[in-house]
Amino acid sequence: MRHPCGVVIALASAVALALAGCASGTAEPAAETPSAEAPSASSPAPSPEASPAEPSSEAPEEATPLTGVVGTDDDPEAYVIALLDASGAPVESLPAGTYALTFADRSRMHNFRLRGPGGIDVATDVAGSDESTVEVTLEPGTYEIVCDPHSGTMRAEIEVT
Repeated sequence: MRHPCGVVIALASAVALALAGCASGTAEPAAETPSAEAPSASSPAPSPEASPAEPSSEAPEEATPLTGVVGTDDDPEAYVIALLDASGAPVESLPAGTYALTFADRSRMHNFRLRGPGGIDVATDVAGSDESTVEVTLEPGTYEIVCDPHSGTMRAEIEVT
């Protein structure tokens, strides 16, 4: 069955592609319009450290980028919410693993929340914009993305395998 917000997800994809531009190998977030208010600060999840007694010979695994989009470039208050991969395509399923989730939330009436197995519950504030990045480790199961004030219309599920 097709999600009734297919058009909204397509718009979110276009927004993400515009945000991504011709992304190089850098990890700098694309910010096309300056925010009147500084983005809220989020502390990234602490990274595991190798034990001093057992040095690690493996290079640390880099987190796969994801973008949590709320609104659009033209209308930050648009009823659009989506989880996008590095190419800007909407995500419906993902392999379990560690992800760098960057919020693209410029709205002052929406938020972006990802919640699911393993106690994952990360969200932006409703009253304010947020373009921070958090690291999340997703376990197999069903995750929900939702705008808390508009949960009846702005929601989707992501399957992690």
